[in-house]
Amino acid sequence: MGRKKKKSYQEEKEEEEDLITDERMAKTLSQAAKLLQDFRASSDEVYTFPPGMNNHERARVHKLCRNKGYISKSSGKKNNRVLSVYKRKKRNQDSTIIDQNETDPATFLNFSDDATIILRNMFTYFPPTEAELSDKPTEISHIKHVNLPRNRDGCFRKPSMSRNEITKMFERFSLKLNDSHHLQKITEARAKLPISSFKDVIISAVNSNQVVLISGETGCGKTTQVPQYILDDVWAKGESCKIICTQPRRISAVSVAERISYERGEKVGDTVGYKIRLESQGGKQSSIMFCTNGILLRILLGRVDMSKMETTNSSVIDDILEISHIIVDEIHERDRFSDFNLAILRDLLVFYPHLRLILMSATMDSDRFSQYFNGCPVIFVPGFTYPVESYYLEDVLSFLNTSKESHLDLSFINGSVESTELTDDFKSLLDQSIDLALNNDEIDSLVDFISSDSVTNIVNYQHSLTGVSPLMVFAGKGRIDETQRLLSFGANCYLNANDGTTILECAQRAGHDKILELINEHMKEDTLKITTKNDLLDKYMALNNNPENVDCKLIVSLLRKICTDSQEGAILVFLPGWDDIRQTRDQLLASSPFNDSSKFLIFCLHSKIPSYEQKKVFEKPKAGSRKIILSTNIAETSVTIDDVVYVIDSGRMKEKNYDPYNNVSTLYSSWVSKANAKQREGRAGRCQSGVCYHLFSIALKESLPDHQIPEIKRIPIEELCLQVKLLDADYDIKDFLQKTLDPPVNEAIHNAVELLQDIGALTRDEKLTELGEKLGVLPVHPLTSKMLFFAILMNCLDPALTLACTDYKDPFILPLDPKERKKAAAAKLNLTSVYGGYSDHLTIVALFDYWKHAKDNGFEKQFCSEHFVSSSAMRMLSNMRKQILSDLIRHGFVPSNTSRCSLNSKNRGILRAVVLACTYPRVGKILSPMYNRQKALVETVGGIKVAVHFHSSNFKLSSNKCSSGLLITYDEITSGEGRMIYIRTTSVVSPYPLLLLATEMAVVPVEEEDGINKDGEKMSDYDEKRDDSTGQKIMSSPEKNVSIIVDRWLKFESSALDVAQIYCLRHRLSAAILFKVKHPSKILPESLGASIYAIACIFSNDGMFGISPPLEDFGLVNKVPAQDDMLDEFEASFAVGKKKHSKHFHHKKFQAGSVTVPVKKKSLKRPRANV
Repeated sequence: MGRKKKKSYQEEKEEEEDLITDERMAKTLSQAAKLLQDFRASSDEVYTFPPGMNNHERARVHKLCRNKGYISKSSGKKNNRVLSVYKRKKRNQDSTIIDQNETDPATFLNFSDDATIILRNMFTYFPPTEAELSDKPTEISHIKHVNLPRNRDGCFRKPSMSRNEITKMFERFSLKLNDSHHLQKITEARAKLPISSFKDVIISAVNSNQVVLISGETGCGKTTQVPQYILDDVWAKGESCKIICTQPRRISAVSVAERISYERGEKVGDTVGYKIRLESQGGKQSSIMFCTNGILLRILLGRVDMSKMETTNSSVIDDILEISHIIVDEIHERDRFSDFNLAILRDLLVFYPHLRLILMSATMDSDRFSQYFNGCPVIFVPGFTYPVESYYLEDVLSFLNTSKESHLDLSFINGSVESTELTDDFKSLLDQSIDLALNNDEIDSLVDFISSDSVTNIVNYQHSLTGVSPLMVFAGKGRIDETQRLLSFGANCYLNANDGTTILECAQRAGHDKILELINEHMKEDTLKITTKNDLLDKYMALNNNPENVDCKLIVSLLRKICTDSQEGAILVFLPGWDDIRQTRDQLLASSPFNDSSKFLIFCLHSKIPSYEQKKVFEKPKAGSRKIILSTNIAETSVTIDDVVYVIDSGRMKEKNYDPYNNVSTLYSSWVSKANAKQREGRAGRCQSGVCYHLFSIALKESLPDHQIPEIKRIPIEELCLQVKLLDADYDIKDFLQKTLDPPVNEAIHNAVELLQDIGALTRDEKLTELGEKLGVLPVHPLTSKMLFFAILMNCLDPALTLACTDYKDPFILPLDPKERKKAAAAKLNLTSVYGGYSDHLTIVALFDYWKHAKDNGFEKQFCSEHFVSSSAMRMLSNMRKQILSDLIRHGFVPSNTSRCSLNSKNRGILRAVVLACTYPRVGKILSPMYNRQKALVETVGGIKVAVHFHSSNFKLSSNKCSSGLLITYDEITSGEGRMIYIRTTSVVSPYPLLLLATEMAVVPVEEEDGINKDGEKMSDYDEKRDDSTGQKIMSSPEKNVSIIVDRWLKFESSALDVAQIYCLRHRLSAAILFKVKHPSKILPESLGASIYAIACIFSNDGMFGISPPLEDFGLVNKVPAQDDMLDEFEASFAVGKKKHSKHFHHKKFQAGSVTVPVKKKSLKRPRANV
């Protein structure tokens, strides 16, 4: 028995060691994140964490490593068990890395009979050159000066008004303010805003300094008032101006312009206008124009040429002179365009002394922004919000553990006890009362203070000189009733006076034993409460396997507690994403009393929710009914719900992250920053005093970062790097980006430059090419621009326009009702089948085609309802397509009549190739199911294993349903519950398009597959440029199989002859794109035209290789035309010279360098059926 008890004790001890507090976990994760950051910047390939972590900590650190793109492993036993983290293998310019699971056989690829015959015909007339049989990039010349077409947008030019006209206009405006009762009320309300008392200070600072920073709390009025102050001041002088105001979001730019117009008694578009993507109000006559940061960047790119700055007679300088003031608002949000614009403007100001730059932000980081602009003056403006009581996870657990007592001070919530900041006069009176009580025993004045409604304001007040608090006074004077009253209102027993005297010492010196006993008991209760809270927190953390997941059950329990202890006030719940919103809503509707719709109205705020549903959030509920709003961080700043009194902060948010050292982008749920938490807290104090519940511990709060990481450090920066070259072709990208407030790391810049070089936008010495200039003129990512040029060559433009716009917003609505969700899934599957299934991208293409047909025929509303589609999202997508098409036509890339640019828009094989061009390099390999899983996993670059998200049409994809060697493309990687990482918006594609579109393709003899060549060299050290003997060796036997390594990780096999043809076609495809960019109106040269036709035929014949058509037939109208018809359209659409190619050839020879390869005659057959 004794041994058994000892064993039980040992087990309990081990369990106790495994139980860690939230404080320790927070400290561990914080330290791990810092160590991983140092590891990233080092040249080390492996880092081993110090021993001492327990199982729970190691599990959390493993997940942290996965989220950041590292490989991590644990080794050792018991106390010596350690965790090591490894960097994934990266692409190296001079080495071919083969990191392939050798147990997986390489897929053998050979062209279909039809494709083989077409290639034979083409190469007979246009044999390859020696250069085309290598994979060296096509030499592209660079340009010396950027020659972007200047789109002179009148809405950003200064109004043409004389001094007399301006004076009369200002007089009319002043009279209108005096005569209108409505405007007088608005003026009175404006005068009550905190910023109104700073009007003169702001005007003086702007007139005296080129840069001014206004740092104001939320609600101070800076966004709406500062532009008007400047405008009125300029008009009062009889001068005209053009004030450009930027906002980080489109909705903010529009709403602020509308608000200022309302305050001035005008329609938006008169004095105040806005310009956002695809929408504008106002023009040259508007003195104030609101826009997004992206629009401002386009203005600067279109008007500023750094190389012309010193040329005083340049027309570019005249354009900049049209702008008098630029106001950049919300700079603390640190979006990439805002940071980039500030770097440009800082350089620009030197050349334009007339230009005034006004920066506006919340109070955080004001000093950094000021220093960035050479110590510009800062004007601090207080805000106006009601007080908010904040609680944390340990408090919440304590509330739920004592369900009999109300946890709310309703007098505080209902506002019967007013809590505002003490004025200087009030503090002076308090100081006098404390002095009278201490020195003259005149205590009545202080008693009056604590008996009034303002007691909550002074309960912990300390004398401005001595630091003595009211509780010290009453304890020292033996006043039991007053002492008890202060303690009941939460007086702090641990305060010290300036000389170090404590409250207990005040009571001891006066000999008041009852007071001493009272205070000691109160302090014991506080200690007991703290101990109880920590015990509850430890138990909760032990039961909660992954604290980083949102605990929906806890939220429902807290909501029930709030609604039990209070009767009124809307409740806002911050959740990271749609899955958490849906899960929380489902649990609420499945439990009482929330399933009573007459008492509770449950709303969701998310981009997937239709706008008409979201508008209901702002409506006040009927008497006896209460609102519960489940929202993402959209409710932090973009949306204000006036009647919110209670906020539940899950502490989580969805955030894009980019690991430049592994070149992997992810979207994952992360902890909020302290600034985010404060912003959420403030949502409860907009209309009255409120309460905020943070569902993380106080210890974790202390470990949170002060601010969110700037976006420029969290995303790939290819776009920005190209913009640098568009500013000035001679500018060094790294040098310019180092000028930003928080520069990206060098590895991120290197990755971006390398990608731009790979797509031909930059030369190897980082010079801007003509192709790069053209890629930059379109309002999309450079990769998307190149996809559009590729689609133009493939005569598949229309679907490409849709694909170019899919990043904006998912048009599908996710119904909240489970039955409706099933209908929505069936409707989406219906559309997915149109172009062969297994593609979310082509589902959107099909959706747009059918929506447009419905819209043109008058049944758009019915179509959107039946297919659960957002009409506003579809119209936005349609407008974005029109804008891109308009830009393509304006720059001459396509003719004004584009009917012949989409002849192949229904060909499934070519469509898959365009999808791959749109998503590359985000490509993964479909793996066989593991661990008895029914669904297949996907391996992405670097060996990261991911699952397909359940919102994707490929969620149930398994290797049993598709042939070996199939690939899957995706838009983003996102983290989910537990340890799984997902990809969403996916498409299954065949390998053939990848061979022609991939950045790099290397070939080795099959006998070197194992990673060791005949000389015993490792393939990772195998220099592809070493000599030409390998190419000669491969082509010495053209029918012999060789290994193909794509982008240094995807392996296939094919014949040497087919590989040689692929090399040649890759060169000609790049040359054809470059030719079309330079000479868009000209027909391709015969060799390029024939080659593009051959490539299109390969896609048409082999582009659906291994992809089985869906079994379901939904009987959709306007089905895809037969493949034969599409091939006929293909042949008609390409100019391949005057020669008619016969489909039957005699024995021909294919010249590959110095090696003659016989090509045998093959019988002509249609493509085999997909299996």
